Amino acid sequence: MYANERTYREIGFSGVKAELRPRTPFGKKRAAEMRAFLPGEEAALEAEFDRLQDVRKMIAAHGDAAKRITGVFDEIKDISRTFERCFENVLSTVELFEVKLLLLRMEEFAAICGELGAALPDGFAPEDTGALLGALDPEDARMPAFYIYDLFSEELENLRKRKKEKERLLRAGQKRLADAVFAEIGVTPDPKLEAVIARSETALMETALRAPGLRVAEEDLFSVRFALVTGEEERALRAEADALTAEIEGEEERVRKRLTDAVCAEAARILRNCERVGALDFLMAKAEHATRHGCVRPALSHAHALRVEAGRHLPTERALRAKGLDYMPVSLSLERGVSCVTGANMGGKTVSMKLAGLVATMAQHGLFVPCASAVVGLSSSVDILIGDGQNADKGLSSFGSEMEELRVILAKSGERALLLIDEIAGATNPAEGRALTKSLIAHLSKRPYITLMTTHFDGVADGKTVANYRVRGLSNADFGELRSALRDAAPSERLEALAKLMDYGLERMSRESAAPKDAIRIAEILGVDAEIIALARRFMNEEHSNQTEKGV
Repeated sequence: MYANERTYREIGFSGVKAELRPRTPFGKKRAAEMRAFLPGEEAALEAEFDRLQDVRKMIAAHGDAAKRITGVFDEIKDISRTFERCFENVLSTVELFEVKLLLLRMEEFAAICGELGAALPDGFAPEDTGALLGALDPEDARMPAFYIYDLFSEELENLRKRKKEKERLLRAGQKRLADAVFAEIGVTPDPKLEAVIARSETALMETALRAPGLRVAEEDLFSVRFALVTGEEERALRAEADALTAEIEGEEERVRKRLTDAVCAEAARILRNCERVGALDFLMAKAEHATRHGCVRPALSHAHALRVEAGRHLPTERALRAKGLDYMPVSLSLERGVSCVTGANMGGKTVSMKLAGLVATMAQHGLFVPCASAVVGLSSSVDILIGDGQNADKGLSSFGSEMEELRVILAKSGERALLLIDEIAGATNPAEGRALTKSLIAHLSKRPYITLMTTHFDGVADGKTVANYRVRGLSNADFGELRSALRDAAPSERLEALAKLMDYGLERMSRESAAPKDAIRIAEILGVDAEIIALARRFMNEEHSNQTEKGV
């Protein structure tokens, strides 16, 4: 398994996947079943990128045709079950109507594909199903309706004419009788050739009850409904009409059986067309997502590496834009081994880590990525270890839960795994936490993984065997401007004002580079007591001197 649901959620891929908007049931099925391309499948992934790039070009160059295609796709329903049923059952009129409706949509789609010509990538134009559509639409009206037309069968047309004539004769005879009978008692019948007489009209009621040609059809406390007594001639005509109805139903059954056989003969072709529709629909959804978010095609590498230039973590970017803030793109370069990111807690370390996972995962699922450029070497799996507080279900502390999850991840990680570890051992005492972090880095440096870790511990990465990055944070900030902004800001706006001056970009650190000291700066700028700040700086300098003496 490439990743579990938690990893997909934490890196933001679940949100990206939810943003894809295929329109047909077949495209939605592809989106739901999309899987990662794994090492060794680079050629297949390149082919998917080629198709996505071609579809994106088609949409850009032929926007009107693309819009009409999506309009057709909006009307397509999944009737796969009908094509399974047709081999064992005679399809109903409703089912035949649904088949006809699907074929009408396919005909519209084929016409647009014809207009696009070479602009439509190969393999998406539907196969011709015009013969079956013609069989279901003998009037050639191309209307979204279906009926067992007389044109389907001369016998059916003859039977219906005969029944219609019997019903005409029956109605005419009933009308003559009704006019005579109701005229005799002085009542006008309704369109059903019946009449309602109130019980309060005693004389009229008695006359109607004595009339030989009338019968009581219905009654209540206030009135009685009278209908004609069925005569011999009427019964004979009704019997003949009913017999014709049975013959008509039999002939309609034979017509539906013939049409069902025709559907069966074309079922495989229609289902192939549905697959083509689903493939194009899904690619169009991916292309629209790429355009909407300014995504680019990543380059693939056979080496296990990940290089991102000006990458954007889409969920974070969306959240910042909702607040009227800009997202600062991040660049990073990861290879086999361990890379550490340090910086203040509000400095974007975790977002940078999630960005790496998101770019790799989007690329391996055949999506363009939110970067200026990217090079991706396929990973066999990706896992993220990020604190989530107490694990009450297992009765473990946050630290115990973290260690259990780390054990599981390391036990299952194979060659070319991508591991994202956020501030490991931050929930235990600093001395042990620092020791555990350093030992984990040493262990992972020997493993065939790409590991990206964030940490607030100093001196855990040597800058030689381990790549060490830091978030620039406030290192280039104008503190005069920052103090001025905070002085005039309301309490609820102070963190936002600070965030605007934070530089979330990463820079590579050498072994000799000083670790970032933004935490004390941030505390000072936000107005923490000056004595606390001064003592913190003194203690930090003393600790640094002690570590230097020990050669740490």
